[in-house]
Amino acid sequence: VCRRVSGRKRWIRAAVQTIVTTTTTSTTSTSTSTSTTTTIPEPVINYTDVADSIDPTLHTITVEGMKPRTYLLFVPSTYSKDKPIPLMLGFHGLGGSARTFNNSLNLSSYSQDLNFILAIPNGWGTEAGTQNSWNAGNCCGSANSNQIDDVGLVRAIVDSLTRKYTIDSSRVWAIGFSNGGMLSYRLACEFSEKITAIGVGGGAMMLNSCSPPRVVSVVHLHGNLDETVPIDGGGQFFVKPVIESFKLVNSANKCSPMVYEVTSDFLSETTKAVCSDGTEAKLINQYNDAHDWTSDWTKEIIRFLFAHPRN
Repeated sequence: VCRRVSGRKRWIRAAVQTIVTTTTTSTTSTSTSTSTTTTIPEPVINYTDVADSIDPTLHTITVEGMKPRTYLLFVPSTYSKDKPIPLMLGFHGLGGSARTFNNSLNLSSYSQDLNFILAIPNGWGTEAGTQNSWNAGNCCGSANSNQIDDVGLVRAIVDSLTRKYTIDSSRVWAIGFSNGGMLSYRLACEFSEKITAIGVGGGAMMLNSCSPPRVVSVVHLHGNLDETVPIDGGGQFFVKPVIESFKLVNSANKCSPMVYEVTSDFLSETTKAVCSDGTEAKLINQYNDAHDWTSDWTKEIIRFLFAHPRN
């Protein structure tokens, strides 16, 4: 079958094909080596975090030097302080909101059924009467033009929740759509001391460089027909080609270089690599999808996140 994939026409067989795209050569030394542990200093963050008196799921967090921000918090009824629990942070797309993102993806139901804490912040913008947005580096909206410290906001939320709940440090996740996916990439680059894995839908890397000191598992789903964030790059946000975003995350840590394998069928093309410690990077290009998050994307991302705790 002839299909247009990543801007070019390709013949696709129904059977899965496997292609190894990179190889590595390792060298050994006869000298005795010693290992060192790098301690990543955590910045001091001053903030207040207050739950709404009427709606306890609505929190207002005020970080020193920033205007107040809000987020939704869902804690499953099965939570016990004696058992560490995963934490998921969800980020809506440009112009979205925490509530619409939760309702569209049904995330709070997954939180209850699968036993993880869910925090969904609202982007920056409503205070100025503009679209909610995230500062993902070179994008987007008023959050970017005002250089809002969204990474600092997330640091404060994670710190607050870690103090209140017994969070499983091997399972702290960021997922996001479009501009929210861009922020998830930024968190993988700049907050890897806490973020262990990210799930991106229709996003891209909007930083000029990315060198996380700790490995981060990545799953990225993208529509081949996406014109808002084109998989080959460009578009209204001048994004990098998605494959570059995807591979950049673990290109400068102990998982570098990773050996990528490409498989395809009638519906999608998958590029993935697995590090020796189990860290995985997986990009799925859905041939028939555009700039829309589907229920299948939610299920695929949640399965991936649970399967990839940080070792």
